[in-house]
Amino acid sequence: MTTQTPMIDEEQILADFNYLHTRGETAFNEVNTTNYLAKRLDEMGVAYERFDDFTGLIATIGDGRKPIIGMRSDIDALKQVYQGKTQVLHSCGHDSHMAMVLAVAAYYAKRPEAIPGTLKLIFQPAEETVTGADRVIKSGKLGQLDYLYGLHVCAQDEVAGKHAEAMIPDIATRTYWVTITGKTAHAGRPELGANVIDGFSALNEKFKQIKLDTNLPYSVTTTMVQAGESSNIVPDKGTFAVDLRARTNDMMDELQAQAFQAMKDVSVNGIEVILDGNDLSPAAIPSEPAISTMSKAITEVLGADGLVEPAPTQGGDDFHFYAYDGVAKESTMLGLGCDLTPGLHVPGMTFDRSAMFDGAQIMINVVRMTGKN
Repeated sequence: MTTQTPMIDEEQILADFNYLHTRGETAFNEVNTTNYLAKRLDEMGVAYERFDDFTGLIATIGDGRKPIIGMRSDIDALKQVYQGKTQVLHSCGHDSHMAMVLAVAAYYAKRPEAIPGTLKLIFQPAEETVTGADRVIKSGKLGQLDYLYGLHVCAQDEVAGKHAEAMIPDIATRTYWVTITGKTAHAGRPELGANVIDGFSALNEKFKQIKLDTNLPYSVTTTMVQAGESSNIVPDKGTFAVDLRARTNDMMDELQAQAFQAMKDVSVNGIEVILDGNDLSPAAIPSEPAISTMSKAITEVLGADGLVEPAPTQGGDDFHFYAYDGVAKESTMLGLGCDLTPGLHVPGMTFDRSAMFDGAQIMINVVRMTGKN
């Protein structure tokens, strides 16, 4: 490791982490979390603005000079059963993300002149439901960003401890919630009805037959299904959910077109397929300027050997909405190795908490280096 890294308060990072770690809150319920973040920013003398009708906030350091540099931390946790009890757990590491970004705020609150523009710190709710970024964008409080940086702790089998990647190549994900309707009848006279189970079975087979002309991974998977309430009645209504995943946004567009065609094809003979809603999480949009700057920031902290090539992942993150919707011109996410086991979203997951010190220093560096390639 090199010695040219900014000073950080390691004890405060751990204190912030420990507080947030034991008080996880689910999407759009992050009231105590938001209040804690506001309290810490008040202590630093950093200005911030809360959102009008949902949790989270945006802190600003600087007077509006360009470039406008954004940094996002997600703030929500997951409701899970752990040790026989239903709990809300930070099993995706958002507690560590907040602690590291608070350290960035503390550093630049004392050194605003070191920012090559204006810094906006986005503490965003509801990443786990891939709806938070969209709400932040639509609030109108963020404005346009020249650069946006995010961060995420990574599982050990993707990025080893004391290593980091300058981009997380998240895939595009989309979930459909669908209602399928038919016509009820007695089970002894099925020809008089339109059985939604038959319609769903036909549709599920069509989903399995979807093919894209690519060697890159993609999938269409039915993940939930419910139909029927009586063993002797042909059901006339059912619901199901479908998960779509693709390596690129263009592939997702093609995958979606084929999925829609499949739903149209089975909407015959009394069966109707109705899309109730869907959630999209766009794929990462590679930005050479942002990735280059992040690479240099990593190397300054972890050395040349600490920078690794991005590891393939089948995960998604609504961070990429900011670039997808044109809010951020250049963006990338730090993938931080931290000996995390057994994996993200696993109750009881653990990681090397001292890795947060490296992560905070990297994120401080990336701000300072922005625009200086």
